[in-house]
Amino acid sequence: MPRSAVANGRAHARRMSAYGLALGLCAFGLPSAATAQTAAPAPTGGAIAGPTPQVRSLICASNCAAPGTVRPGSLLRIRGRALALVDEVVFQGAVGAADDVSVKPRRARRSFLDVRVPRTAVTGPVVVIGSNSAESTPTPAPLAVESVPAPAPLGAGLGVDVEIQGDKVFYGAERKAQVSFVVRDFQPVGILVEVVRASDGVAIARWEPGVVAPGTAQTATWDGKAGGRVQRDGRYQFRITAKSQSGAVASSSQVAPGAPPAPEPPGSFLFLRHKFPIRGAHNFGEGAAAFGGGRNHKGQDVFAKCGTPLVAARAGVVKFKQYHSAAGHYIVIDGDDEGTDYAYMHMRDASLVDKGDRVYTGQPIGFVGDTGRASGCHLHFELWKAPGWYSGGSAFDPLPQLRSWDKGS
Repeated sequence: MPRSAVANGRAHARRMSAYGLALGLCAFGLPSAATAQTAAPAPTGGAIAGPTPQVRSLICASNCAAPGTVRPGSLLRIRGRALALVDEVVFQGAVGAADDVSVKPRRARRSFLDVRVPRTAVTGPVVVIGSNSAESTPTPAPLAVESVPAPAPLGAGLGVDVEIQGDKVFYGAERKAQVSFVVRDFQPVGILVEVVRASDGVAIARWEPGVVAPGTAQTATWDGKAGGRVQRDGRYQFRITAKSQSGAVASSSQVAPGAPPAPEPPGSFLFLRHKFPIRGAHNFGEGAAAFGGGRNHKGQDVFAKCGTPLVAARAGVVKFKQYHSAAGHYIVIDGDDEGTDYAYMHMRDASLVDKGDRVYTGQPIGFVGDTGRASGCHLHFELWKAPGWYSGGSAFDPLPQLRSWDKGS
């Protein structure tokens, strides 16, 4: 075996030996699972409060296509349970999130909600997501969406109609921030696309797709960067400006005279750099379960039922995927564009992703478990500064970040 391979193996063994000492309190410093969860603070924020919505049926209410089929612009009624707090309806399309489209419901009640089928929706299952981030299971039968060309707009004057394709987007997620738009005119027009920061109205990114035909749905996407840097969390807006051959100019941000103010401007969306990793009810541990507690605890324990799904908090590359007597099943992900390592411990099974894999923000990576030396089902979560996990970097308290991600995602 090459000397470098032997050296790397010994170095990793030393790291894991040190890790076992640091993590030992997970086995010896914590009370029983029941006591730990009782002593933990009451659930607050994000993905933990409130019931999980359920979808029972999908019914086309207006502008329908053939029986059992909708088209872009159809009014869809969704019946089920715990729908009053739903703030996002996801049209999932094919396998994977690349063609997912999400919109806000027009009206939401306990047992039903109404939503317009977005312009870019395609045939596939439907999922609803509550304001507490609780997600329904996908509908077992896909919603059939008939693709039909948008009719040419009527009426005089240049104008732009926009429709945001997801009110909440995450940096590094498979689905980017996306807007669809239609120009109202009688001849092709030039287009300028801008991404505007809502806090100060500054356009942080802009590009010109060229000339587009009126009456035809177009799309624009943004990857979350400006000037090569990931932008901070907050609300942003796509602003589409059209210029006709006659020199007339219209913008998607224009408001008709006398129109009531909208809660959010057209094309507005919330951009977040991280997603809370536990997608179910959870409690943050205290004392020995917190960072620095007991015998130099390197992370934060978050208690949840075994089998609760785990997702990647940040996109990146998997550096380690192994089993350790203390850590149980664990993985370490090198986060994109920031130099931070993310470690997930005590997973129920071997991770769903492998060493060397590139993962998206929000991509499923496994399930909460109690493998290794763990008292009760929980995620032991660590954050490390560059150059990384047990390789010259230093661990820092992840609780402030976890609480912030929990509230937002």
